[in-house]
Amino acid sequence: MSIRVGLCTISSKERAVGDVIELAGEAGYDGVEIWGRDHVGDGTADDCQRIREEVDANGLEIPVYGSYLRCGTDEFDSELKHELAITDRLNADLIRVWAGRQEYGDHDPDYWERVVADLERLTDRVAEYDVGVTVEKHAGTLTNTREGARRLIEAIDDNRCGLNYQPGFSVPKDEIKCEADELADLSNNLHVQSVRECGASHRCPLSAAFYDLEAVFEPFLKAGFDGYANVEFVTDERPYPEAIEADRQYVESVASE
Repeated sequence: MSIRVGLCTISSKERAVGDVIELAGEAGYDGVEIWGRDHVGDGTADDCQRIREEVDANGLEIPVYGSYLRCGTDEFDSELKHELAITDRLNADLIRVWAGRQEYGDHDPDYWERVVADLERLTDRVAEYDVGVTVEKHAGTLTNTREGARRLIEAIDDNRCGLNYQPGFSVPKDEIKCEADELADLSNNLHVQSVRECGASHRCPLSAAFYDLEAVFEPFLKAGFDGYANVEFVTDERPYPEAIEADRQYVESVASE
C-alpha cells in the first residue's frame, strides 16, 4: 500500500492556478488540492470547469477543495451552499473546513457545541454531493491539540467526516509521532511541510524536516489510509519547480510499505 501524493495549489499563490496544475503534472504528482481563495475565482461553473479541464489534461485528480468554510461562525450558514457547490463543480473528493475560532482548552462549552452542530449539519449535507469532509488540524481552532482534534472527530462519529492531519512546526518531534499514532485512523487527508528545527518558521525541503516523516506515515499505512498526503508549502531555497519535485520524490520514498 502507498499514499498518493498531491500538491496544494496554495503553495504558489502568485501563479495562476493553471500554471500550478501544469507544474504539478510535470513534477509527477497524483493530484492537486485547489486553494479556496484566489485560485478558485468566484467558483462559478465556468471557473470550475476550466480548472477541471486543466487537471484532466495533466493526468491529475482533485482530492480536496481547500475551502475556508468555518464551523461555529456567523458566516457559516450563508457560505455553506456556495462552498459545497464549488466542491461538487470541481468533482473533489473532500471539502476542507475549519473548526471555529477558539482553541481547545480555552474554548467556551457553548462554542464547542455550536461547532459540533455545524459540523454535523455539514456532514449530513455532503451526502447530497457524494463528497466527504476533512477538518483542518490547526492553531486558532478547536483542533489545535491532539485531544481537541480527536474529541471533535469522535463527536461527529461519521465516516464521511475525518481530520486533515498535519505535523505542526512548534510540536516536538516525539509528540508529532504520538499525534500520528492517535489520529491516523480518524484522518482522511494529510498536509505536509516543514522546518529544520522545532519552532522555526522558514520552510525547508521535507527531506530536512526536524521530524521523521516516515514515522508519521507509519500509523497511517497501518490504519489502511487511502487518501492523499498533500504538500502544502515548499522551501524558497530553490526554484519552485525544483522544490515541488524534490518534495514529491521524498514523500513517495517514505510513504509506501
